[in-house]
Amino acid sequence: MKIGIIVHSQSGHTLLVGEKLREKLQNGGHEVTLERFQNNEPLVGPQKTEHIRLDHIPNAAGYDALIFGAWVQAFNLCPGFHLYLKQIPDFDTNNVSCFVTEQFPYKWMGGSRALSKMKQFLEEKGAKISASGVINWGNKKRDQQIDKLVARFSSQYQT
Repeated sequence: MKIGIIVHSQSGHTLLVGEKLREKLQNGGHEVTLERFQNNEPLVGPQKTEHIRLDHIPNAAGYDALIFGAWVQAFNLCPGFHLYLKQIPDFDTNNVSCFVTEQFPYKWMGGSRALSKMKQFLEEKGAKISASGVINWGNKKRDQQIDKLVARFSSQYQT
């Protein structure tokens, strides 16, 4: 299976989860591409999408499955991810999973809301969400959260 993992990561936390997913899926025999995009400028406070410039726009076409990752900013989905989705065509696959990372220790501190928005935006692009999750970077069980998310996401693609 050809799987694309596309992450919007500034600090590297979301990218780290994407890398763990890529490793697990590649070890399962899949062809996996991981692409990271970022905002060009450092963030200073909440920003609207019209003030953000992305370093590039990863292509989401041509995959059998897609996994998206983004981060929580100001208790909501980072606006750069929404900007990215506005700039790409609708998906040619509906096998989509998604996750967010947040600094706070509990998902109710913005992660749940951000994930809900992410799902909404992805569904507007034609995605059917098959799995989703929140990683709480400040939680002492963060590593277990990542391991569970990686196992759950990768179990969908076992042959």
